[in-house]
Amino acid sequence: MLTVAAANVVTPPQTVQAGSTSEAHGAELFATRGCEFCHGKAGIGGGRGPDLQLVRKRKTAAQMMTQIHDGGKGMPPFGEQLSAPEIDDLVAFLRAKRKLVKVPPPAAPKPDPSN
Repeated sequence: MLTVAAANVVTPPQTVQAGSTSEAHGAELFATRGCEFCHGKAGIGGGRGPDLQLVRKRKTAAQMMTQIHDGGKGMPPFGEQLSAPEIDDLVAFLRAKRKLVKVPPPAAPKPDPSN
């Protein structure tokens, strides 16, 4: 007698529509998976982590994939939180960045008028 076990596979909901580019999906992942917390909105400005605007000039696609997957240099690994296709999409997003956006310094605090 042959017994077959059925497994329910649950996949997380995808908010990217069919036809979305890897770059667009990578941008969404960057915004929703915690990348902005350290690297700034859309990778601009950095802060806790480096500014990623021109990372394509510093690292190859393979180096970016390894960095995202394995972490290192202060970055946590994301290999268990992101699938290989998601990492590919993040790299596509980062490699598509072509312009350098200057981030203005934070504004000086305004004097307290009550003093």
